Amino acid sequence: MRKTRGALISLLLFIVLTLVSIATAYAVHQNEALKEITHTLSTYTSTAEYNYTATLDPNMIYNNRTTLKPNEGTLYTKIVKQIELTLKYDFYSTLPAETSIAHSLTETLRTEDWEYELYAKAETATHQTRIQITISPVDKSSLQAIKSAIESETGTSASTYSLQITPTFTIEANTTAGPIHQVFTPTLTISFQRDVITIEDLHQTKSGEIIESEIVAHHEVIGQRYTSYIFVAVSIIGLSLSTYFYVKAEPETRKIPLDKLLAPHKDLTIEAREPLELPSEATVIIVETIVELVRTAEILAKPIILTKKPEPLLMIIDQNTIYQYRP
Repeated sequence: MRKTRGALISLLLFIVLTLVSIATAYAVHQNEALKEITHTLSTYTSTAEYNYTATLDPNMIYNNRTTLKPNEGTLYTKIVKQIELTLKYDFYSTLPAETSIAHSLTETLRTEDWEYELYAKAETATHQTRIQITISPVDKSSLQAIKSAIESETGTSASTYSLQITPTFTIEANTTAGPIHQVFTPTLTISFQRDVITIEDLHQTKSGEIIESEIVAHHEVIGQRYTSYIFVAVSIIGLSLSTYFYVKAEPETRKIPLDKLLAPHKDLTIEAREPLELPSEATVIIVETIVELVRTAEILAKPIILTKKPEPLLMIIDQNTIYQYRP
């Protein structure tokens, strides 16, 4: 017994179509439908440039030279008395800007164990984009005296220490492309070691930009996605209907010619030319297979009667009991 071939073929076809439609939808969704594109409208930069002049004790290494500037020689701890510092700050924007800059400054003495704020300058504001700041001279003897006093209080001892000079610039500016807000803290570190003094980060910059974002739609990808949705929907509907018809389809019965069916049992079979009139009170028993009918005929020792009109019918009549089989 098997389902109708058409229902089976339809079911298999829509299974394949559904799998193909899902794979197509997945592949289409790997492409970006929307893409964000950014445009730089303006750039801006803050620059801090430190400069120093170190005052020296009489010395042999520099032929009694009294001062050293950046890149003119090593600052040996024993011969440096004082360091004078200046800071030049510049703000630059590629677009004209109405600028306000607030700036302050702190100085902090540090070791591995503690830190101590030596100086704090209150915040001031200006509309100038170039600011020149003179920093209090760094006196090595004064710093060593403060360090010794704190170490005496804390019970600590450090062979090296540093002075951090931290200015803070807060920039607020308005341009045709939009507002600018930037905070810039170019920290300078002066490290005092046993042999030498190092000054780090003399030149520092910080940049930013004003950008504009734009969402660009790829219409061909969007169209492909909608097409894939329709493909998936049609495939699923077709799969549902074909599954329903396959489940509900009547099973096919392989038809065997009547003569071939009766050939093994022709000795037990007789044919009636006309339909038989059966008594109304007779009991009719329907058998499922011709094998059961043949077995019943052998047990009862009765012939199998074949009538071909109005349709083929095999029967055994045993008094008021009739056994029937419809080929």
